Amino acid sequence: MTIIKQLSTALTLSTLVLGAAIYPRADESTSIKPACDKADALVPSFQNSIEKILFDSEYKDASIERLSGAVQIPTVVDDDPPNPQDDMGYYSNFTTLHTYLNETFPLLHKTLKVEFINTFGLLYTWEGADTSLKPMLFTAHQDVVPVNNNTIDDWTFPPFSGHYDNQTDSLWGRGSFDVKNLMIAHMEAVEKLLEDGYQTDRTVLLSYGFDEEAGGTWGAKYIANIIEEKYGQDGVMVMFDEGPGLVKLDNTTYIAAIPNAEKGYLDAVVTVNGVGGHSSSPPAHTTIGVAASMITSLEDNPALFDFNVQNPLYGFMTCAAEYSSLLPTSIKEMVLGAATNETLENLLGQTLYNTELTKNYITTTQAVDIINGGVKANALPETTEFTVNHRVAYGSSVDETKQRIFNYANITATSFGYGLIVEGEQIINTTSLGYIRVDYTQFLEPSPVSASNGPTWDLLTGTIQNLFVNDVWGPQGLDNNVYSASAIVTTNTDSKHYWNVTDTIYRFIGAVTDPSILETVHSVDEHVIMDNHLQSVAFFYEFIVNTNDHGQDIE
Repeated sequence: MTIIKQLSTALTLSTLVLGAAIYPRADESTSIKPACDKADALVPSFQNSIEKILFDSEYKDASIERLSGAVQIPTVVDDDPPNPQDDMGYYSNFTTLHTYLNETFPLLHKTLKVEFINTFGLLYTWEGADTSLKPMLFTAHQDVVPVNNNTIDDWTFPPFSGHYDNQTDSLWGRGSFDVKNLMIAHMEAVEKLLEDGYQTDRTVLLSYGFDEEAGGTWGAKYIANIIEEKYGQDGVMVMFDEGPGLVKLDNTTYIAAIPNAEKGYLDAVVTVNGVGGHSSSPPAHTTIGVAASMITSLEDNPALFDFNVQNPLYGFMTCAAEYSSLLPTSIKEMVLGAATNETLENLLGQTLYNTELTKNYITTTQAVDIINGGVKANALPETTEFTVNHRVAYGSSVDETKQRIFNYANITATSFGYGLIVEGEQIINTTSLGYIRVDYTQFLEPSPVSASNGPTWDLLTGTIQNLFVNDVWGPQGLDNNVYSASAIVTTNTDSKHYWNVTDTIYRFIGAVTDPSILETVHSVDEHVIMDNHLQSVAFFYEFIVNTNDHGQDIE
């Protein structure tokens, strides 16, 4: 879940970076219009256990035990997990997890319908009193990334210990923040609502895949198909998936960063095929040299940005500009004025592109992640292959990204006298030196952009406003402010499999995102702050109730 690490760290720090930079002051006539207001707080009619969830020590201890138990079960998947129908044993730990969940949340499992999709996917249905209403959907994933054996001694506590440290209020272990905490938060919220005797009007779906870290092919994809079969295309009111939460802007100001879009994806595999033989009689350029030349060309000429204020990132930037006490006036004017001034819009795009922390949010990125070639020092490499991973920017496309790869493959082939084959089509005839082949193994267009206004957005932001201002900070005597804004994530979540079932997808965890844990995701010492985890539980509790209270007319 590097999306949390990237978004919360990069966007928060970018306001400081921009503020420290020197840019021309905008024209004094620039119109500054607030683009990020406080939502009206929506107070749920039923909040019997909110105070207990947030502040009761016994409830917290029980929550620690619940999450710790889940973290202790190593539901690891690698990059290419099998279909469960071909290798059930690979997923044996998921069976253990299912037993644990059944024992840990007895009311939920007694009340909700539980379906095992493709054996290990979980789909829970809490049937609402009014089945004519579209359901709300909460998703997470059961799987976790592996722990590098060479780093185990570097962990403060063992990676699958689920250890809770009272001094730091942290629960440690792989999956504690990516993303078993979210799955457990959903279940805790529903379990507590059931304990409190609450009956939902609108159906609630809980969906948990088991291979998100490998693309969700066997898990979320299957579950999404089942949901679409039952409820139809666009049959779900709103969906929540993993994402960031509240980002601290300054001492008393937070932004609820709500990604309503994510970038696309493309893997390009480039194979250079040439002559073999003894290294004592080499050609002018081996296949490794030709491949290296193309890689250098790609890296020396990164994709340019195409930023405009329709990019969901702009929502976050306007919030930061409008309410941060750390930004100078000139930067605020540039950000806010970009909405109506093309010159400032271009300047803002260039500024974001030139800032390392924000560049990746507005351009298609590339990373040469895999390369193979050669087997022996005195043998010419007949074949060299490398893979380029792209994250396709908002406003771009898979085809545009393919065209860029084609252009540099064509230039390289022409320069070195090689043939060229792209997706099976012969572009340049093979020569005596060899040929370059380009294939695309995985691709995904940038996601649709969900609404950042309207009744569902107001329902979400109103719940955030009430929970944090009235329920979390108010009892502690904290006079904090929270503003909500759209954002974008640079990686892909399981939500990509659900595009057919809803056009309203928010990647949001419903809790303060603490900077201290961001660098531990997919790395050493992954952990979660338990007080923040309890905020997630309270958020989903309140959102379900508020949807029933205030969302009856939402279709």
